[in-house]
Amino acid sequence: MKKLKEKEASFIKDIINENDAVIEMDDKRYYLSLIEEPEKMMDSEIECEELKEKVETTKQNILRGKRFVIDDIVEMIDQGVL
Repeated sequence: MKKLKEKEASFIKDIINENDAVIEMDDKRYYLSLIEEPEKMMDSEIECEELKEKVETTKQNILRGKRFVIDDIVEMIDQGVL
């Protein structure tokens, strides 16, 4: 596997965005596609989903009149969720 330099990567991204990821070289057509997501993306998606669940649980608890921790509410406001 070859690691692309910044300019090369930018060029490839432009091709993918403009030409539906198909290129032609030496009378052959090649299709460019993503085969693996970086692990960081997956971890952030998991964290995002956990935060959504926490927000929903807290909202439901408030609506039901249950007690809640003010620190959780302040944290959600700081994150722009509430």
